[in-house]
Amino acid sequence: MAQALLIVSILASLNVVIGNTIRSINERIDVAVFFKETALEADILSLKGDVEQWQDVREVVYVSSKDALNKFLEENRNRKIIRSVIPEEENFLPASLEIKVTDPYKIEGIVEQVRGTEFAKQISETSLEDNQKIIEKLRNASSFIQRSSVMLAILLLAIALLIIFNTIRITIFTRRQEIEIMKLVGATDWYIRWPFIIEGMMYGVIATVLTTLLLALAYWAILLPMMSSYLISTSGNPVFSAGFVVFLVGLQLLVGLVVGGMSSYLATKKHLSI
Repeated sequence: MAQALLIVSILASLNVVIGNTIRSINERIDVAVFFKETALEADILSLKGDVEQWQDVREVVYVSSKDALNKFLEENRNRKIIRSVIPEEENFLPASLEIKVTDPYKIEGIVEQVRGTEFAKQISETSLEDNQKIIEKLRNASSFIQRSSVMLAILLLAIALLIIFNTIRITIFTRRQEIEIMKLVGATDWYIRWPFIIEGMMYGVIATVLTTLLLALAYWAILLPMMSSYLISTSGNPVFSAGFVVFLVGLQLLVGLVVGGMSSYLATKKHLSI
């Protein structure tokens, strides 16, 4: 029973971790709209104000050509060869708008909207083509993870339920003579069945406590250091919210009670028919 609940809990926790990681990646994906040298700053700022009002846009940052050059020089401050061939008094980088969206799947639509505005003629190019591969990889990874999680959950849970059912059935089989004697002396089916059902449900309660302790130990000893080091920052924000922890413990208890009770009910059904 503990193994079955542990499988359910790990899969549920894994989905939360994957979701947090994907959201962290989403926040880093944006699209840049580059403007021609003849574009006026007033027009670019006007377009910025319009784009900020769109539904799927989270943030819009204006980067002037001067700011772009300073950023480029700062990023390449240790590359003497590059800095030696770039005259700081001449600016060769265009002004741009960096648009961050709430969902990377919306980037294509946002770019189409920008190209449909009155300022389209002042746009030279966008970074959509460069980001397209990243977005496509993110889509494929997200889709694969969702399908794999569902299939793995169904497979492992089916195996675990089968093992639990057979284990409880073997336990009841060893008491078949007691059941037959109680039935012969007039005991009702539910009078005989209830102790086994309660016993199966108690397995679920004990397994829930055991699984919760194991998950707490794994969280503090393994997952939290790994998340902090390799995946996403956890400073100030826990990996799992209090609501999710309560939901997870409640899910374990519910699954444990239902599986234990139903397995005991089905396992006693055969021996009550004499």
